Amino acid sequence: MQTAVKVTLGIGGVILVIGILLTVLGARGISSIESFSVEDETVWSGSSGVYVHQDSSDSVLLIFVSDDVRCDEFGMEVSGGGAWYEHDWCTEDGKLPSGHADDPEGWLHMGYVRGLEGGVSYEFTSRDEITAVPEGVVVEIIEDAIGGFIGAIGGGGCACCGGFILFIGLIMALTMKDEPPTTYQVDEEGRVIQIQGGQEAPPPVSIAPGTEGATDDSQSVTEEWYKQTEN
Repeated sequence: MQTAVKVTLGIGGVILVIGILLTVLGARGISSIESFSVEDETVWSGSSGVYVHQDSSDSVLLIFVSDDVRCDEFGMEVSGGGAWYEHDWCTEDGKLPSGHADDPEGWLHMGYVRGLEGGVSYEFTSRDEITAVPEGVVVEIIEDAIGGFIGAIGGGGCACCGGFILFIGLIMALTMKDEPPTTYQVDEEGRVIQIQGGQEAPPPVSIAPGTEGATDDSQSVTEEWYKQTEN
């Protein structure tokens, strides 16, 4: 197999493997949004009580309620510090929040508690059972999903490119013939004979002793040897 064929097949194989890995990693990122669980990410739940905010890098909580709670009937009060509750817009019939389409199954995202400070205690009050999830958790999941989608697209394109290069390499392997190696051997008179493709090159012309002084004869012999080797 020629070097060009080996290089083409090697490049195609590497690109194909990279594309497959990117696609797999991208699929994992996309699936992360489906595996999001409100229960697993909860930092506080109840209808009323004290919440102590611990994460100073995240000042927002997402408020979730059961999907049987009407949007236009839900309310929440926050006291302590400078935090406040911000309610989502409701649909025209008032039953659901406007962004309900992407809410986890069995839950509705009703709004946000904003302005939280690390180490500060807050009083949450509502007539419905509420569940609070840090906004940063959801943002990270969404970013992973977006990155996974982009990675899956790029990985698919990379895999297709690698497969195409492999296909070209296979065609080259089937159509290109290997060049026969050039070998040399020494005959019984000590002359080096070049053998290429299984055919022996014309033997070199020997210059008889005592003719070193005949310049014209030497040139003729040399020219004759070149003609034989060129043929």
